[in-house]
Amino acid sequence: MLYLIRERIILNRWLNSIPLRITVTGTRGKSSVTRIIASILREHGKKVLAKTTGSEAKWILPDGTENEIKRRGIPSIIEQKKLLKQANRMKVDCIVSEIMSIHPENHFAESQQILKPHIVVMTNVRLDHTDAMGNSLEQIASVFSQDIPEKAIVFIPENENFAIFSSTVERKSGQLFRVAPEMSHRLKAYNFSSIKNEFGENIDLAYAVAKYLDIDDRVIANGIEKASHDMGHFKIWKFSVENKKKNFYFVNGFAANDPQSTVNLIAKIKEDMSFSSQRIYGILNLRSDRAERTLQWIQFLQSDAGNIFSQLFICGPHAPIVRRKLKIGLVMKHHSPEKILEIISEIADDQSVIFGFGNIAGMGRKIIDDLNRIGVEYGV
Repeated sequence: MLYLIRERIILNRWLNSIPLRITVTGTRGKSSVTRIIASILREHGKKVLAKTTGSEAKWILPDGTENEIKRRGIPSIIEQKKLLKQANRMKVDCIVSEIMSIHPENHFAESQQILKPHIVVMTNVRLDHTDAMGNSLEQIASVFSQDIPEKAIVFIPENENFAIFSSTVERKSGQLFRVAPEMSHRLKAYNFSSIKNEFGENIDLAYAVAKYLDIDDRVIANGIEKASHDMGHFKIWKFSVENKKKNFYFVNGFAANDPQSTVNLIAKIKEDMSFSSQRIYGILNLRSDRAERTLQWIQFLQSDAGNIFSQLFICGPHAPIVRRKLKIGLVMKHHSPEKILEIISEIADDQSVIFGFGNIAGMGRKIIDDLNRIGVEYGV
């Protein structure tokens, strides 16, 4: 008991030393929104320590440099105590952290007992981690509502306005801001590539938070442009395979781990890049420890929405199961990303779009590393 009391006193001391604490929660886009908000605050002259746990777990230091978070075992919310300790040692003005919890009780402990944020940013609610969070959007929203502490300022996209968020904020005597689509439209005047390439809802959320903090539009635009991204970030390469007289566009959608986010991403590239006439070939990468996601992908690809791909290539331990259930697709048994891209290039038409989705772990990461080597970044 004495140890716990001492720990609480130390934790409170660290918390009180940080004037502004911001957390980002939701299903998709947490790492991007965390990085963008931190970059805007740095541009505004604040000393910021940020932490992401997406495709790459990183400390983002006040000067913008990044350090990998080294773990001896599985990820744990205890990392957030290290964040507070580091922030106290560095004497930062603010922290921006991605919420890392999955189970409801961990959400409560991480946000309401450890981080106690002043501002909570809710990106979206998607069907993911259904084994831990529930099988409906309402159940998952209820889990995310555990991230809202007393008197917090909460930002949510207007179209993600679940009743549980409003009732929780009201019960906790907080304040809720519903962020309308295109709220950040003024930033388009700056014509920065990062503003055009990033998902509009991510920019809108970061913009809403920045305006609440009374930050000028020009500073916001510069901050977005200077924000760094992890390897799971949406990106497009143009590449060709040796000895093949064909060119392809590869879209990194591996971090969009659920069907709805994948559909949204495909709609974005068709709209922004005039790819509506090109054939789209899909690479579905699966993880052995995400059986519930594999079932989601099977159901999605069996529906009419799954017809967006001219051909499907399946990687990962569950590939034979998916092929057997769908009776379509080609199982990629090769462990070399070069060989996989070579096989696809033999089948795909010239100027086609190759879309990677499912999960970035394993082969997804290898393919991205290979494209960084052989491809040329293709801006919108």
